[in-house]
Amino acid sequence: MERLQSWVGRKDRHETVVDAVVLRTDGTKAPARLTNFSDEGCRIEAQTEFRIGERLLIAIPRMGHMKAQVRWTVPGGAGAKFLVESDF
Repeated sequence: MERLQSWVGRKDRHETVVDAVVLRTDGTKAPARLTNFSDEGCRIEAQTEFRIGERLLIAIPRMGHMKAQVRWTVPGGAGAKFLVESDF
């Protein structure tokens, strides 16, 4: 498939399923399943609603905590971009 000049590519995604906990800035926690990992972000599947722009701390087993920001939402899920320390 030929890409258009204005096309903005995305990093390769990895079909992975990881159980995690999302920590919100208001102190609440929500269990979540993370999928479609890239080095820049992931998809979050959870029984909670997220807000675009919301900042999260995602606790991932054996990886630690990742800071992230919600970029898009759908019922039952959201897309998150991982943040570097200077972004948070």
